[in-house]
Amino acid sequence: MISSLVDFAQNLVLVGGYPGVFAVAFLENFFPPLPSELIFPFIGFVAGRGEFSLAGVVLLGTLGTLLGAWFWYGMGWFMGRANLEKFFQKYGRLMRIHFADVERAEAWFIRFKTPAIFFGRLVPLVRTLISIPAGFGRIPAWQFSILSFAGSLLWIGFLTGAGFLLGENWLGIVPWVQNYELVLEVGLLLAVLLFGFWFYRHHHR
Repeated sequence: MISSLVDFAQNLVLVGGYPGVFAVAFLENFFPPLPSELIFPFIGFVAGRGEFSLAGVVLLGTLGTLLGAWFWYGMGWFMGRANLEKFFQKYGRLMRIHFADVERAEAWFIRFKTPAIFFGRLVPLVRTLISIPAGFGRIPAWQFSILSFAGSLLWIGFLTGAGFLLGENWLGIVPWVQNYELVLEVGLLLAVLLFGFWFYRHHHR
């Protein structure tokens, strides 16, 4: 299943050019088995052959991701948690998304609050669904958009740049990306604790 989706995404990029890059980034929000760590390093590799501008594909990939993020943010905002849970119980199997996946993203949001919108973009699967609890929480649209754009730009820029630099060995980035989630989560928790300590000291002198 994943192999077929990846082949489809890569062919869409090769045939569709820049619009194909935008479309793949957008579709990733609706088919989480479509892993960005297997798509954007490939796009970077293709850019390294001179078929794309590296900056162009990073920007279009980020904008495509943001458009998909806005969709899920709107779903969370307007449908609410209870109705969206019913939605996934009915249609989630078609999209290979379960409400338990949403709850995982929600746990990130509860733990790290608003910064989770940015940092969640750096974690596979969570990055797709972190928009939903942001919608539940009625985070202001401008704030959600800025944090989502920045996090997506960092993630897509890293993956695409790695593929650009690695060339034909672009697949070498995949195992590293798939195993760094725990390190990122621990690092984020430490960052939040350090910021909280600094904030407390700064305002209680």
